[in-house]
Amino acid sequence: MIAKKNIFLILLIFGTLSAFSQKQKLMISNFENKPSTTNWWRDNENVKFIYDETKSSQHSNKSKVSLHVRWDAVPQNRPFAWFTDLKADTLAVEGMEKTWMNFKEKTWMSFWCKAGEGDTIMLHYLVLSKGHKSKWGATKMIPLTSKEWQFVKIKFSDLTYENWGVLKADFNLTGDEPKCFEVGLRIGSTSPKGFVEAWFDDIQLTNYEPFEE
Repeated sequence: MIAKKNIFLILLIFGTLSAFSQKQKLMISNFENKPSTTNWWRDNENVKFIYDETKSSQHSNKSKVSLHVRWDAVPQNRPFAWFTDLKADTLAVEGMEKTWMNFKEKTWMSFWCKAGEGDTIMLHYLVLSKGHKSKWGATKMIPLTSKEWQFVKIKFSDLTYENWGVLKADFNLTGDEPKCFEVGLRIGSTSPKGFVEAWFDDIQLTNYEPFEE
């Protein structure tokens, strides 16, 4: 009887460890169902979200829709202005606590993107507490310059951060409190063309390093 109990405990522990070591992928948005953009944050009314359904414009044959972001009439007196962002708050939603335990410091964000004919867009990664009172912004931005689709991925624990939040707190992805993630879209130091645009698709979070599919 004791031996059977020990075997049961070993199997239970093994099963628990296996569950926590599973690879998981959360598709934040592939834009196929064209979700409403009405409540998406944007700096001003000139920032537009357009669903591009042109077949030749997609990053793969599987994709039917991508998100085209464009800001016309970019002001010349606002260098590095943050004009919108791509949010991934899924892990902070009620009921996702167990899933968060399998992500934490292993969290990666990945997506497909390409630049347009406008000025350079800067990608700026951000981690937020649930409720967004604490914020940590990456110390470096990444320019989006390729006019061909490229697969971009980042592991949040590999970045260094500045403390931006109203409620100051140490940056920590190993705790039990779920975190929100996003990539901010900013203009560069100058905007000689006066507009910016880019396309995005298949935004996802994983607890493993993702590769092109």
